[in-house]
Amino acid sequence: MLTWKVGDSTVTAIVEARTDGIPPQFFFPDATADDIRGCGWLDERYASPEGNISLAVQAFLVELPGRTVLVDPCVGDGKQRMLPFWNNLDLHAIKKLVAAGVTPADIDLVVHTHLHADHVGWDTHQEDGEWKPTFTSARHVYVDDELDYWRAAEQRVAEDVYADSVEPVIDAGLADIVSADHDLGDGLRLFSTPGHTPGHASMEIERAGDRLVISGDIWHHPVQAARPDLAEIGDWDVPMARETRNAFLDEYCRAGVPIAGTHFANAPVGRIDADRGTWRFVAE
Repeated sequence: MLTWKVGDSTVTAIVEARTDGIPPQFFFPDATADDIRGCGWLDERYASPEGNISLAVQAFLVELPGRTVLVDPCVGDGKQRMLPFWNNLDLHAIKKLVAAGVTPADIDLVVHTHLHADHVGWDTHQEDGEWKPTFTSARHVYVDDELDYWRAAEQRVAEDVYADSVEPVIDAGLADIVSADHDLGDGLRLFSTPGHTPGHASMEIERAGDRLVISGDIWHHPVQAARPDLAEIGDWDVPMARETRNAFLDEYCRAGVPIAGTHFANAPVGRIDADRGTWRFVAE
């Protein structure tokens, strides 16, 4: 497991799954293999010589003195999903959390950058045919605009992520509904990064003068540093997502703050450097 220090806190990537050899246009309709091959700083951790890409589904475990936080808890097992590689999984990936020394009962706070299926799945598990909360000692943070969007009836027709992964947590009284710009305490804060979804938020950690940002899905692959115009197939508002991504890359390039890319495979944390009028991602 990969771990990073942020002051007196520790951030660990808990990987549910990694997929290599993905044709880039599967996730980025306007991208080609030539776009990937032409990005000279991308290496085998993120892309193959043939121009295919690697992506991961992973959560980030943030361990603070006296507080344990889980960010974006993956797809989970037994969920009925439209994407075949997420449908009815039986990976028992939450065991990797236990392997990191943390049980579900140890989690104090669960943070969601947004409410797509691959960011909420571990929050519930099946018990006697019903979906039950997994992290029963934790408060679960939901951004108000994001929650309103996904619990609306029209968003629950094809697959009902709200019903199996969010509603049981709310019904159990474990939810805190906040704005996209919200202080979570202990040097953790949410800040609004909309576009991929209506209420998308990223999370910054600042401890003892050190900082790290868990970016969520404002970008899905390092190639979007060089090509921030590339829209991901799931972007809710493509122009807004591009605007958010460009502003984010510019701000954190100037700040020099490490960024954790939620779907970046193999080496998810790095810094954003300027590169001939655009940017590049340099793994830590």
